[in-house]
Amino acid sequence: MAKDIWTFYYTLDRPSPLEAFSQINGLKVEVHRNSNQVVIGNVDASDMDEARKEALAAANQFLNTLSWKQGTSLKIEPETYSAYHVSPSGKKEQILKAAPVAVVTSVGELTAVKKDAAGNIVEVRDSQKPGRIDTKPSDAAAYYRRAHLTSDPFDSFRNLYLAVENIADRIRIKKTISKQRLKKMCGLQSYERSLLQIALHECFAKTQQSLVRTASKTYTIDTKKPIIPQLAEILYEGNRCQLNHAKALENKKIPFNPQDEKAVKTALCLMELVAKSLLAYEDNLLP
Repeated sequence: MAKDIWTFYYTLDRPSPLEAFSQINGLKVEVHRNSNQVVIGNVDASDMDEARKEALAAANQFLNTLSWKQGTSLKIEPETYSAYHVSPSGKKEQILKAAPVAVVTSVGELTAVKKDAAGNIVEVRDSQKPGRIDTKPSDAAAYYRRAHLTSDPFDSFRNLYLAVENIADRIRIKKTISKQRLKKMCGLQSYERSLLQIALHECFAKTQQSLVRTASKTYTIDTKKPIIPQLAEILYEGNRCQLNHAKALENKKIPFNPQDEKAVKTALCLMELVAKSLLAYEDNLLP
């Protein structure tokens, strides 16, 4: 049976530095190196609004994954697009709305060559052509990408923490731990901090070296004591709480205060490591 098939071309905020694609619910989503478009093909929908909704959702899922897996964060300009429609009868139609123009820039080649013991090349990898990217729906990945689409350190930290908090709660639910039981397990009054600690324990159960190494660059860590509670205090009380409170008599971090902004920027490296590690955990171990 013939169907309405759509292809959408959305404008990105900048040319993509890499070439990659993904299959999401039967749709092919792709970006091409040096192009400022994300292309969503094979959209099966009976009308324009439904097609746009499906295309935009798939594009964002793809770009969210691209952000944390490939370190490339791209923003869609949602009102700037073009579409190509093929009706069930085979009639072809192009729809333009401030049609995007592909932008080409010069991007250097980055390749990695792997050789065997005899010096023979056995593999060549181009970091700008990762090819197919496996994606899955993830609210946390959306927060992660948002964190990398802003230059404001406060907003970056908040969104990275939201990514962590989302996965932490998924871990709690999977383990069927109630909120009250979670606080008792951690010996804390704060449910939010308890949630962070259980996520850190779960994610870094096998090795905590990366956490210690990253935290020790900027914070004083007592290696004779458990590392997880110390890091939870830094990230939760030291930053998350202070970025979400403005009460006069409570500790807080204030925008445009150089000392506070420097402190948050310092915490971003640790927050980034935790967020990215938990995203990998979610991708591999959570349904």
